[in-house]
Amino acid sequence: MSDVIGRDFCLQQPIKVIRLFGITTFLKILFSPGKTLLETVLELHARRGIQMPGPLGRAYKISALIEFRVARIYKKLAEKFSGNKKVRDFFLELQREEEEHGRLMLLCLFTSKYTPGTSHTPGLYDPEVRTLMKRLRHFEKNISPLSLDEALRLTVDLERGETNIIFDRLLKQAEQEETCLFREEMEKAGSHSTSIPKRIKELREEVSRSW
Repeated sequence: MSDVIGRDFCLQQPIKVIRLFGITTFLKILFSPGKTLLETVLELHARRGIQMPGPLGRAYKISALIEFRVARIYKKLAEKFSGNKKVRDFFLELQREEEEHGRLMLLCLFTSKYTPGTSHTPGLYDPEVRTLMKRLRHFEKNISPLSLDEALRLTVDLERGETNIIFDRLLKQAEQEETCLFREEMEKAGSHSTSIPKRIKELREEVSRSW
Protein backbone atom coordinates (compact mmCIF):
# COMPACT_ATOMS: atom_id res chain seq x y z
CA MET A 1 0.00 0.00 0.00
CA SER A 2 1.47 3.35 -1.03
CA ASP A 3 1.44 6.39 1.24
CA VAL A 4 1.11 8.79 -1.71
CA ILE A 5 -2.19 10.72 -1.80
CA GLY A 6 -3.31 11.39 -5.35
CA ARG A 7 -6.31 12.42 -7.39
CA ASP A 8 -8.36 9.31 -6.56
CA PHE A 9 -8.23 10.07 -2.83
CA CYS A 10 -9.36 13.65 -3.49
CA LEU A 11 -12.30 12.46 -5.59
CA GLN A 12 -13.31 9.99 -2.87
CA GLN A 13 -13.12 12.59 -0.08
CA PRO A 14 -13.77 15.97 -1.73
CA ILE A 15 -15.35 17.60 1.34
CA LYS A 16 -12.34 16.80 3.54
CA VAL A 17 -9.87 18.04 0.93
CA ILE A 18 -11.81 21.27 0.29
CA ARG A 19 -12.22 21.93 4.03
CA LEU A 20 -8.50 21.49 4.72
CA PHE A 21 -6.94 22.99 1.60
CA GLY A 22 -9.63 25.03 -0.15
CA ILE A 23 -11.53 24.79 -3.41
CA THR A 24 -8.55 26.10 -5.42
CA THR A 25 -6.41 23.14 -4.39
CA PHE A 26 -9.20 20.69 -5.14
CA LEU A 27 -9.77 22.10 -8.63
CA LYS A 28 -6.05 22.16 -9.37
CA ILE A 29 -5.60 18.48 -8.57
CA LEU A 30 -8.84 17.65 -10.37
CA PHE A 31 -7.41 19.01 -13.61
CA SER A 32 -3.81 17.89 -12.98
CA PRO A 33 -4.17 14.11 -12.62
CA GLY A 34 -0.41 13.52 -12.67
CA LYS A 35 0.21 15.51 -9.49
CA THR A 36 -0.14 14.40 -5.90
CA LEU A 37 -2.13 16.36 -3.34
CA LEU A 38 1.08 17.28 -1.54
CA GLU A 39 2.65 18.66 -4.71
CA THR A 40 -0.39 20.85 -5.31
CA VAL A 41 -0.63 22.11 -1.72
CA LEU A 42 3.09 22.81 -1.52
CA GLU A 43 3.08 24.83 -4.75
CA LEU A 44 0.48 27.18 -3.28
CA HIS A 45 2.39 27.57 0.00
CA ALA A 46 5.66 28.17 -1.84
CA ARG A 47 4.09 31.11 -3.69
CA ARG A 48 2.46 32.88 -0.76
CA GLY A 49 3.53 31.15 2.44
CA ILE A 50 6.03 32.12 5.12
CA GLN A 51 8.70 29.64 6.13
CA MET A 52 9.22 28.89 9.80
CA PRO A 53 12.45 30.54 10.97
CA GLY A 54 14.95 29.29 13.52
CA PRO A 55 16.17 25.80 14.45
CA LEU A 56 12.86 24.04 13.77
CA GLY A 57 12.56 25.56 10.30
CA ARG A 58 16.10 24.48 9.51
CA ALA A 59 15.34 20.99 10.84
CA TYR A 60 12.45 20.58 8.38
CA LYS A 61 14.70 21.73 5.53
CA ILE A 62 17.39 19.23 6.54
CA SER A 63 14.89 16.39 6.77
CA ALA A 64 13.46 17.28 3.35
CA LEU A 65 16.98 17.33 1.90
CA ILE A 66 17.65 13.87 3.34
CA GLU A 67 14.39 12.45 1.98
CA PHE A 68 15.06 13.82 -1.52
CA ARG A 69 18.58 12.38 -1.37
CA VAL A 70 17.20 8.93 -0.56
CA ALA A 71 14.68 9.34 -3.40
CA ARG A 72 17.57 10.05 -5.75
CA ILE A 73 19.28 6.83 -4.66
CA TYR A 74 16.11 4.87 -5.43
CA LYS A 75 15.86 6.56 -8.82
CA LYS A 76 19.38 5.43 -9.65
CA LEU A 77 18.60 1.90 -8.48
CA ALA A 78 15.53 1.89 -10.74
CA GLU A 79 17.73 2.93 -13.65
CA LYS A 80 20.31 0.26 -12.83
CA PHE A 81 17.71 -2.52 -12.75
CA SER A 82 15.55 -1.15 -15.57
CA GLY A 83 15.80 -4.49 -17.40
CA ASN A 84 13.54 -6.10 -14.80
CA LYS A 85 10.15 -4.36 -14.76
CA LYS A 86 9.15 -5.62 -11.30
CA VAL A 87 12.39 -4.43 -9.72
CA ARG A 88 12.37 -1.14 -11.61
CA ASP A 89 8.77 -0.40 -10.59
CA PHE A 90 9.58 -1.28 -6.97
CA PHE A 91 12.37 1.29 -6.79
CA LEU A 92 10.36 3.89 -8.71
CA GLU A 93 7.54 3.53 -6.19
CA LEU A 94 10.00 4.00 -3.34
CA GLN A 95 11.40 7.06 -5.10
CA ARG A 96 7.91 8.52 -5.37
CA GLU A 97 7.16 7.85 -1.70
CA GLU A 98 10.43 9.38 -0.50
CA GLU A 99 9.77 12.47 -2.61
CA GLU A 100 6.39 12.74 -0.89
CA HIS A 101 8.10 12.50 2.49
CA GLY A 102 10.38 15.34 1.45
CA ARG A 103 7.41 17.43 0.34
CA LEU A 104 5.68 16.75 3.65
CA MET A 105 8.68 18.11 5.53
CA LEU A 106 8.52 21.22 3.34
CA LEU A 107 4.79 21.55 4.07
CA CYS A 108 5.64 21.40 7.78
CA LEU A 109 8.14 24.20 7.13
CA PHE A 110 5.25 26.44 6.03
CA THR A 111 2.53 25.31 8.44
CA SER A 112 4.06 24.18 11.74
CA LYS A 113 4.34 26.21 14.92
CA TYR A 114 6.37 25.89 18.08
CA THR A 115 4.46 23.96 20.75
CA PRO A 116 5.33 22.65 24.23
CA GLY A 117 6.09 19.31 22.54
CA THR A 118 8.66 20.82 20.18
CA SER A 119 11.99 19.37 21.23
CA HIS A 120 13.51 17.60 18.22
CA THR A 121 15.40 20.09 16.05
CA PRO A 122 18.31 18.29 14.34
CA GLY A 123 20.89 20.64 12.84
CA LEU A 124 23.20 20.34 9.88
CA TYR A 125 26.24 20.22 12.16
CA ASP A 126 24.88 17.56 14.50
CA PRO A 127 27.18 14.50 14.39
CA GLU A 128 24.38 12.07 13.51
CA VAL A 129 23.18 14.27 10.63
CA ARG A 130 26.70 14.74 9.27
CA THR A 131 27.31 10.98 9.48
CA LEU A 132 24.02 10.26 7.73
CA MET A 133 24.72 12.68 4.88
CA LYS A 134 28.18 11.14 4.44
CA ARG A 135 26.66 7.65 4.27
CA LEU A 136 24.06 8.73 1.71
CA ARG A 137 26.74 10.28 -0.50
CA HIS A 138 28.73 7.04 -0.25
CA PHE A 139 25.70 4.93 -1.18
CA GLU A 140 24.86 7.13 -4.15
CA LYS A 141 28.40 6.99 -5.52
CA ASN A 142 28.62 3.20 -5.23
CA ILE A 143 25.39 2.02 -6.85
CA SER A 144 26.94 0.78 -10.09
CA PRO A 145 28.57 -2.46 -8.81
CA LEU A 146 25.62 -3.53 -6.63
CA SER A 147 23.86 -6.81 -7.25
CA LEU A 148 20.09 -6.96 -6.75
CA ASP A 149 20.55 -8.69 -3.40
CA GLU A 150 22.96 -5.98 -2.26
CA ALA A 151 20.61 -3.25 -3.48
CA LEU A 152 17.71 -4.71 -1.51
CA ARG A 153 19.85 -5.01 1.61
CA LEU A 154 20.90 -1.40 1.14
CA THR A 155 17.22 -0.45 0.93
CA VAL A 156 16.46 -2.10 4.27
CA ASP A 157 19.49 -0.37 5.77
CA LEU A 158 18.30 3.01 4.51
CA GLU A 159 14.76 2.58 5.82
CA ARG A 160 15.79 1.33 9.26
CA GLY A 161 18.37 4.06 9.79
CA GLU A 162 18.52 7.63 10.98
CA THR A 163 16.62 8.93 7.93
CA ASN A 164 13.26 7.66 9.15
CA ILE A 165 13.99 8.42 12.80
CA ILE A 166 14.48 12.11 11.98
CA PHE A 167 11.42 12.16 9.68
CA ASP A 168 9.12 10.39 12.15
CA ARG A 169 10.08 12.53 15.13
CA LEU A 170 9.69 15.78 13.22
CA LEU A 171 6.35 14.70 11.77
CA LYS A 172 4.97 13.78 15.19
CA GLN A 173 5.72 17.31 16.38
CA ALA A 174 3.65 18.80 13.54
CA GLU A 175 0.15 19.10 14.97
CA GLN A 176 -1.50 21.23 12.29
CA GLU A 177 -4.57 19.68 10.68
CA GLU A 178 -3.10 19.99 7.19
CA THR A 179 -0.15 17.76 8.01
CA CYS A 180 -2.21 15.38 10.17
CA LEU A 181 -4.10 14.13 7.10
CA PHE A 182 -0.87 13.05 5.42
CA ARG A 183 0.47 11.55 8.63
CA GLU A 184 -2.69 9.49 9.08
CA GLU A 185 -2.50 8.14 5.53
CA MET A 186 1.17 7.28 5.93
CA GLU A 187 0.41 5.45 9.17
CA LYS A 188 -2.25 3.42 7.35
CA ALA A 189 0.34 2.45 4.73
CA GLY A 190 2.78 1.50 7.47
CA SER A 191 6.15 2.88 8.44
CA HIS A 192 8.84 2.25 5.84
CA SER A 193 11.05 0.67 8.49
CA THR A 194 8.48 -2.12 8.93
CA SER A 195 6.69 -2.20 5.57
CA ILE A 196 9.75 -2.22 3.30
CA PRO A 197 11.09 -5.62 4.47
CA LYS A 198 7.67 -7.14 3.74
CA ARG A 199 7.56 -5.54 0.29
CA ILE A 200 11.08 -6.75 -0.43
CA LYS A 201 10.09 -10.29 0.56
CA GLU A 202 7.16 -10.12 -1.87
CA LEU A 203 9.44 -8.74 -4.59
CA ARG A 204 11.97 -11.53 -4.10
CA GLU A 205 9.20 -14.12 -4.45
CA GLU A 206 7.87 -12.48 -7.63
CA VAL A 207 11.35 -12.26 -9.15
CA SER A 208 12.18 -15.88 -8.31
CA ARG A 209 8.91 -17.06 -9.90
CA SER A 210 9.70 -15.18 -13.10
CA TRP A 211 13.08 -16.86 -13.52
